Amino acid sequence: MSLGKIFSFLRNKIRRGPVQKEALLSREVSDAQKRVSPVPGASRSERTLVVGVDFGTSATKVIWQDLSDNRFEVFRWSNASTVDESIRFPSTVTLKAGNLHFGLPESDAVLGDIRLNSIKLCVLCRGIPSICRCQNANAACGMIRLPGQEHPTSASSITCLFLSFVFREVETRLTARFPNDDLIFLWNLGCPMDHLDDRERQIEWERMAGVAMELRPHISNPANGALLAEAFERMKTISVPAKSERNYFVQPEGFAAVKAFLESPHSESKAYAIVDVGAGTTEVSFLFNGRAMAEIGHPFKPSYLADSTEAIGGGKIDLELAQVWGCDTEEARRRKEDGIGNCPRTPTIESICLQYRRTCAEVVRENKLTSRNDKLFDLFVIGGGGRLSALKLGLKDSQLPGGFTLERLRPLQSPVSLKDRAQFESNFDLLAIACGLASSLDWEYFPPREVESMNQLASRARPDVDELYPK
Repeated sequence: MSLGKIFSFLRNKIRRGPVQKEALLSREVSDAQKRVSPVPGASRSERTLVVGVDFGTSATKVIWQDLSDNRFEVFRWSNASTVDESIRFPSTVTLKAGNLHFGLPESDAVLGDIRLNSIKLCVLCRGIPSICRCQNANAACGMIRLPGQEHPTSASSITCLFLSFVFREVETRLTARFPNDDLIFLWNLGCPMDHLDDRERQIEWERMAGVAMELRPHISNPANGALLAEAFERMKTISVPAKSERNYFVQPEGFAAVKAFLESPHSESKAYAIVDVGAGTTEVSFLFNGRAMAEIGHPFKPSYLADSTEAIGGGKIDLELAQVWGCDTEEARRRKEDGIGNCPRTPTIESICLQYRRTCAEVVRENKLTSRNDKLFDLFVIGGGGRLSALKLGLKDSQLPGGFTLERLRPLQSPVSLKDRAQFESNFDLLAIACGLASSLDWEYFPPREVESMNQLASRARPDVDELYPK
C-alpha cells in the first residue's frame, strides 16, 4: 500500500459515523485474526503501525497503534521491576572510550566519560543559550566539545544518533512481534514547538528525524563515535521529502497532548486547557471541543485556540528546591517525588503559571471565544513536573482574563483501547504525549468560527459520553 493510500485510508476512517466505524472495526479485527496464523503458502499481509515517539528531556516514551484493530500499546524498554522504569528510556548519551552509549544509567558512568543528561535541551540551547543548565563543561550553546576533535560537534548530530537508535530498537522489536506480516511503519516524533507558530523550528526537527531514519540500519548501542561525522554531514545536505513521500513526521508536543485528550473516554463539548510540564519544557494548550451538529458522525469538532512552549520545567524546579533545602539536585528530586518536605512556589512554578495566564490572554485578545458558557473550562496538568501540588494549586488559583472560569482540575484518562490500561492509568500523565502522537496522521483542527458555541447548544440533548465517537 502506498503512503498516499495510507493517508486516504486513515482520514476516511476518522471521518466515518459511529455506526460505520463500528462495522469497520469489526471487519478489521476479523481480518487481523485471520492474518495471525496464515495458511501454508498464503501471501503475507500488510500491517500498518503508527508509532508515537515522545522524546523527552529526561526519558523517551513510545506508544504504538496497530491499525488492524485500532488498539494502542505501550512499548516496554526493559523488564524492570516497576512499570515506571520499564516504559522510560533515559534520554542520555554517554561518550565512553570513543563510543556513544544511549540510555546508560548514571551509575555506569566513570571518571573521564562525557555524559549528556539532557541532549534535547542541548539542541534547544543553540537558539536559546539562556536555558543551559546541563552543568557540563563540554557543552555550550548547543555545541559539544569531544576529546581529540579540533572543532565542537553540534548537539543536533548527537541527537540524530540517539533517535536513530530509538527508531531501530522499536522497529526491530515490532518486526519480531509480527513475523508473518509485512509492516508499514508511520512515525510521529514530538518536538518542543508551538503548533500555531511558523515552521522554522519544525523543519530543523524534521531534518534530525530524516537523518536518524537514514542512519538506523547502521546504528547499535553502543555506537561507533565515527558516525557523528556522518550525521553532521548528512544534516547539512539532507532534503526532507514532502509529507506524502515519507513515513516520519514531526508534531508539536502541545498538539499531541490535545490529541491524547481527544482519545480519552470522556471528552465533552466544552473548553479545555492542558498544561504539560516536562523535565525541560512546558507546553500550554487551550482548545474548544465544539460540536458540528449538522454533520453525521462529527459530534465533536476540536478548535485549537492558542498554545505556547517555554524552555522551563521540572528540572529547573529541582535546582531551585535544592537551593531552598540545602541539598544536591538528585536529593531534591527524590524529596519532591516522594512528597517529603514543604514544596514552596519557586520562581519556575510562578513562571509556568504566568505562561498559562499569558496563553489564555491570547485567546481573549484575538476574540476566539465570545460566549460566556464557552469560557467555562476543565484543566488537565500532565507530565512528571505536573505532579507537584504547589504547581497544581498555583494553576488552579490563577485568575484568568476575559471571563475564563475553571470548573474542574481533572486527571487525563487513557483511551479505552490501550492494552493493559489498568497498569498504566496512574502513569498516563507521563504517557499522554506518546499516546497522542500514536493516535493518527490527521492533525486537523477547526477555526472557532466553524464551531457552534455552547449557548446555541444549551437546549439540545447531552451526548452519550460512552459512545465510540471518531476523533
